[in-house]
Amino acid sequence: MKCMIIGGFLGSGKTTTIRKLVEYLGTQGQRTAIIVNEIGEVGIDGDTISEGGVETREITSGCVCCTLRISMEYTLRNLMLSYRPDTVIIEPTGIAFPRQIKSNIESMGLPEISFTPIVNLVDPSRLSPDAGDLQNFVRNQIEDAEILGINKVDLIGQEKLLETCLLLRKLNPGARIVHFSARQGGEALEKLFGLIGKSSRDKTIHEARNSVEMSGVSAYSTEFEITSQEIPLETAVSVSGQILDSIRNRVTQLNPEFTGHIKVSFAHKENFVKGSVTSAHEKPEIEILKKEKNSRSRLKILSAVTSVPREELIKTVDTTASGQLEDRKLSYIKVEKSNHGYSQAPINPLKQRNF
Repeated sequence: MKCMIIGGFLGSGKTTTIRKLVEYLGTQGQRTAIIVNEIGEVGIDGDTISEGGVETREITSGCVCCTLRISMEYTLRNLMLSYRPDTVIIEPTGIAFPRQIKSNIESMGLPEISFTPIVNLVDPSRLSPDAGDLQNFVRNQIEDAEILGINKVDLIGQEKLLETCLLLRKLNPGARIVHFSARQGGEALEKLFGLIGKSSRDKTIHEARNSVEMSGVSAYSTEFEITSQEIPLETAVSVSGQILDSIRNRVTQLNPEFTGHIKVSFAHKENFVKGSVTSAHEKPEIEILKKEKNSRSRLKILSAVTSVPREELIKTVDTTASGQLEDRKLSYIKVEKSNHGYSQAPINPLKQRNF
């Protein structure tokens, strides 16, 4: 079984790239499974990736490179036993140390597992040209990589692309650098997939680090079950966009230079509304995906940002979400999650609120 570790900081386009990679592997007859790791208690990316029917597992409430190592081993062994994939793709949190993940898996003694080159994706529009301005975990991710993928090149000019290439080459002279647009696809993206399929060079790590402690990132996620009937799709889209916009504005007040990722998903009938925002200076991006009919409407929110007190982040997310739902006269139940490494079924739902 091949193991692909595809890292990258929050908002670098990992989920979109992996969705395209799964399609590519499918055309080659590959049986693929995905492990998605979210730092918050509620997973969002797993819902998005699993749309193609691919086997997907979520590990939440921390980072698999340190605090959730046991959860990772359990998940890998379970996948190998029950699903027997040709390839497993690991999408770690945006603050993870990919080489530490590889080292951990190597020490598990799993049979017949091999590694492809560690990939780290970069959004050049959010990368300072000065290496001294990079946070430690961003620098570490770049240095860990065997392939550095500069994503979203359709949104930048040649000067910024060259500037990014020079910075990455300075930080990691031995890595292969590829630039592409996961959203647009094309030959450049297929070139990346071709490189990913090769064997990894041996790398070892001698020091265990706690990525959550080192990152300075506050994270919080939550989930609501919408009990109102006949919700128009336009309402789901509008609520998602307003929630993203309001959280972004509040976080900007707390830290005008915040780095992070705020994500929303709204499962609505046969649609899946996905939205995200990664900085104070951009508008929320909303995408509507088709999926099998949902039995229930669910709203999920994940936020992970730097240098904002977690208690303020929790307050911001909860009050924003409940306020938007109440403004639209939507009844809901806030779903509580148990704090384990795996996604759990909702427990102890709070009192339903009807408006």
